[in-house]
Amino acid sequence: PSFTTLTPQDATTYASINQLTSLFGFALDFKKFSFLSSVYAPDAILGGGASKPTVGLPAIIDFYTTVFQNASLRTQHTSDTVYAFDIEKRTARSVSYATAVYFGPEVYERGGGNFTNSSLVYREVFENAYVKRKEGWRISEQNLTILSIEGDPTILPVV
Repeated sequence: PSFTTLTPQDATTYASINQLTSLFGFALDFKKFSFLSSVYAPDAILGGGASKPTVGLPAIIDFYTTVFQNASLRTQHTSDTVYAFDIEKRTARSVSYATAVYFGPEVYERGGGNFTNSSLVYREVFENAYVKRKEGWRISEQNLTILSIEGDPTILPVV
């Protein structure tokens, strides 16, 4: 639908998809991995990047916990653009462009703050399919394409 013909149901779906996108980044940045159960459907499929998709909510939470649990790894996930489309009563799709910044260990203090001199930046595209469940919208399938990687790759743990 175009924004001139946006129905109340479409507007609610757009808002829900944007909220899920924000919650995904928040869960990773603040290491609140249990929050991912409010992002993904129980049978969700996480594809892209790996040779084999990650299937099911427990496996998805385990994957992100393994990558992001290091207490010294600080991250910032932002969504630059979220476009929702193919909105139906119980399904929808979206494409979102995101930037994920991983900061290396703190190496110096200045003016009361701790700073790092190394970072790693991923520029990404997420293609998501959603399903509306009784508890709300959830990602049923997510495919990630990494557009570019800049910086120090030794910041991330090997998974």
